[in-house]
Parts: sequence; C-alpha cells; structure tokens
Amino acid sequence: MLKATRGDRVILYLGLSVILCLSYLLFIHDLGSTALWDPDEPRQAIEAREMMGRSDYVHPYLNGQPYLEKPPLYPWLIIIASKIQGGLDEFSARIPSALAATILLILTFFVGRRMAGPTSGLLAALALATNFLFLSYARQSVMDMTFALFIGLTICLGDLAVQSNRRWFFACALLPSVFAVLSNGPAGLLIPVGVLFLSLLCQRSLKPFFLPLVVGCLVALGLSSIWFIVAGEAYAREFILHQNLTRYIKGFDHTESSFYYFPKLFFTFLPWSCLLPFAIYHAVKRRLWLPLVWFAFTFLFFEFSRSKRAVYLLPLFPAMALLTGIFLKEKWETVVGNQWSGPALKGFALVIALCPILGMVAASAASNSLAGGLSTGSLGRLALTVLVFLGIIFFFCLTVKSPRGSLSAVLVYLICLGFFYHYLYLPAKGRDSKSVQGMIDAATSDSVYLQRVYACDFSSPAFIYYLKQPVYAASKPDDIPKDETGKTVVVKDQYGLPAHFSSRFSPVHQVDYDKDRFVVFVGR
Repeated sequence: MLKATRGDRVILYLGLSVILCLSYLLFIHDLGSTALWDPDEPRQAIEAREMMGRSDYVHPYLNGQPYLEKPPLYPWLIIIASKIQGGLDEFSARIPSALAATILLILTFFVGRRMAGPTSGLLAALALATNFLFLSYARQSVMDMTFALFIGLTICLGDLAVQSNRRWFFACALLPSVFAVLSNGPAGLLIPVGVLFLSLLCQRSLKPFFLPLVVGCLVALGLSSIWFIVAGEAYAREFILHQNLTRYIKGFDHTESSFYYFPKLFFTFLPWSCLLPFAIYHAVKRRLWLPLVWFAFTFLFFEFSRSKRAVYLLPLFPAMALLTGIFLKEKWETVVGNQWSGPALKGFALVIALCPILGMVAASAASNSLAGGLSTGSLGRLALTVLVFLGIIFFFCLTVKSPRGSLSAVLVYLICLGFFYHYLYLPAKGRDSKSVQGMIDAATSDSVYLQRVYACDFSSPAFIYYLKQPVYAASKPDDIPKDETGKTVVVKDQYGLPAHFSSRFSPVHQVDYDKDRFVVFVGR
C-alpha cells in the first residue's frame, strides 16, 4: 500500500471529479431518450410495472405470467427509481445500471489507487469506462451491471479486509454478494468466494482468514435464500436447478464452443485488449495477485459453462481495467519509445484517424436511413471531424514521443467516441429499426380492437411494455377462441402465415419492425 502525498490527494479529488463528470457524460446523459430495446431491456420494466400493479413485490411476473428465470433485484431497483422520479419510464428503467457502472468506476479507482497510486487508479477507471461492452451495458435496463457491481464490491472489500488484517470485517465483506445472487444467481457468491480464496492462497494468508470466509459464506447464503423461500418452491426449483445448474452443466440455450470467449474478450474490451497480454505479464512480475486471480478465475468460471454470452464476462472487466491502468501508468512511456510497439501505435493512430473519414464516405453511399442520417446531419459530420482531429493529435504526439500527450489524446478520443455513440448513433438506430412504435401505432389505430391481443411467431417484450397489456401466443387460428370479441392478431409475414389467418380475420395494417414485416389482423 502506497503512502499518500499532497500531490496524491490532489489527484484523488481530481480523479473523483473526472469520474463523476465522465459517468454523467457517458452513462446518464440522455439516458431515457431512446425506447427500451428488445429482447432484454423491456422485461425488467414489465416485471417492475406488474409488481407495482399487483402490489406483490415478491413474485416477478412477465406478460401476466409468473417469471421464474431471474431473481427480482433489478425490478426492485426500477421500482425505487420510479417512486423517486414519480413514474416508470425509460430513464427509471435504466438508471440503476448507470449508477452501478458509476460506482464500479469509483471502486476501480480506489482499488487501483491503493495498489499502485492514484494515477493508476484513474487510468484503470478510464479504461473501464471506455471499452465497448461496459459502455453499452451501463446504458441498458438489464441486471448484468448490478451483478458485476456487487461481485466487484465483495471482492474489493474482502481484499481491503485482508490488507488491513481485519478478520471479521472480511466476513462482513461477503454481504454484498447477497445482492449479486439476487441480481443473477448463485454465481454472485461463487465468483467472489473463489477469487478471495485463491487470492489468500497466493498471498499465503488463508489460515487466519479461512474461518471468517466460511462464516461469511454461510451468512451470505442464508440471507440470499430468504427470497427463494418466501417466493416458493417453483421459483427456487426453476431458477436454481434449471436456469443455473442445468444451463451451466448441459446448456439449453446460448451454447457455444470452448473458444467462444477468447475472441469475445478481445473485441469487447477494445482497444485496451491489445495491451492486456503485456499488462498481465507486468502484473505477474509485480505480484499483483488480486486482479490476476480475479481475471483468471472469473474467465475460467464462465469458460467451463456450456451456455455462453459475451455479457457474462462483465464481472471480470474491473480486473482487466486494473491490470491495464497499472500497466499504462508504469509502462506506457516504454511502449511509446519501443522500436516495435512505437510504430505499431502510430499505425493504430492512423487507423482511428482514417476510420471516421472512411465511415463518412461509406455512410454517404449507403441507402439505409441510419447511415444516411449520420453522414448528412450536421452533428454527425461534426462528430466525425472531431474524431479525425483527435486521431491526428494522437499520431502527432506519438511522432514527437510524448507519452503523456499521446495517452491523453487517445483517452479523449475514446470518451468522445462513447458520447457520440449514445448521443447520435443509438437514437438513429432506434428510429431506423429498433423502435416498436410503428407496431404500437398499427395495433392501436381506430380500425383495431384491443380487448385481447394475440401474436403469431412474434415475441416482443417491447411490444408488451408499450402496449401496456398482455399479449397471448397463437401459432394457428384455432388457438384463438371463436367466441371472443375484439380480437387483434399480429402475424409475422413469413412461411405463408398471414394466409392461414385471413379466413377468420381481416388484415388492416402492414408494418416493418427490426428487419421483419408483420400483418395486423382484426376479428370479423
């Protein structure tokens, strides 16, 4: 642990200010400006709305049916945000993720500061904020960011207890894992316990902390079991046995090859993943056991699972950011001046300077409304110009061998890229293909009856959320009772499905949504 100087305290306050401003700019600004996107985002909002509507805050419901696949922590957080704000909308659905991402940045900053100084901590926080996966999920109404937060908080508090030699504080440090379990399942306890256990082994400190570790595990397990007991056997059986154990061992969806995570890790942590092998080697030489074990154990934990998704890797991103931040602080000058890595960095600078120009040309030639709108709009052109300018500055700083200037330039480039991504690209993408509003307009027009809505070959939580009523599945016309009145049927226009419904229902609208065409029918 490093002793703080007056300069370190200045960097501490400056770092916290930078992190808070950056979090607002990248995570919170315009957070509610786009609709909730299928399939994951609207589910959490629907669960929160149905909990409030039923005054039942124990049992999650989705589309009027018990939802047994996930615990209710994230819907609870949406409810709290909605009560504070005065209503449920896109902002209140997403703000828990944005705040969780902000706290993770602060947590990463303090851990990096304790391990290698405040500059390393700040660089680690910036690396965490400016990679693609973290930035994307910080602005989504999904439970993955809160899951990553409580895992990270448990690990960092546990390591703090070890470094300060407070054994029973170590047991209490496992309490945040209760919220990780209620976010996304038992992995919320298994991962931090595994990381802390192996970290203690590496530091040869397991013996004095073994009993507190066991006690903390038992307490966390008991507290996290309360909801499963209260919710009932069906929730515990479906979620624990099927959604977690069966999914991990056998895999019934999202099954991928053994090498799935290696390219995913590289692309989702760009551009910092290019430095990650060198950062790991540097950390091994420095014996930085916490981020090394955190990274390795979490990666292997998900690697052995049969079900794989890129977002599952989010809990190990703070560890990668710590490795990267410490490496940038201690070795960036060497990287810039090296005869091999220096020219490679210049090539990278040219790429990020030219990519906006090539993107502008390609978008101008494209026929779709998304690309055309980004290339012809004044804000789009301004954003691309700013990125080109920053890329040129980055290249110039590398040419004159200015480590501080080059690192500052690439960080500002990535921050601007992240801001333009959510401020310009996401709204344009939503208008172009991800907004369900056209479907809602078609289903609620004057010629449509909404007493009961059916969908054939179409499952959209966003449609359910914005329609504000349940949508029932129907694979064929006979699935719909003939004696019902006020029926509306939404049918995907493929495999001749609309023709099967035209004998009993009248087509009133055709609408495009997310690259597919749908026909809206009403009962005769």
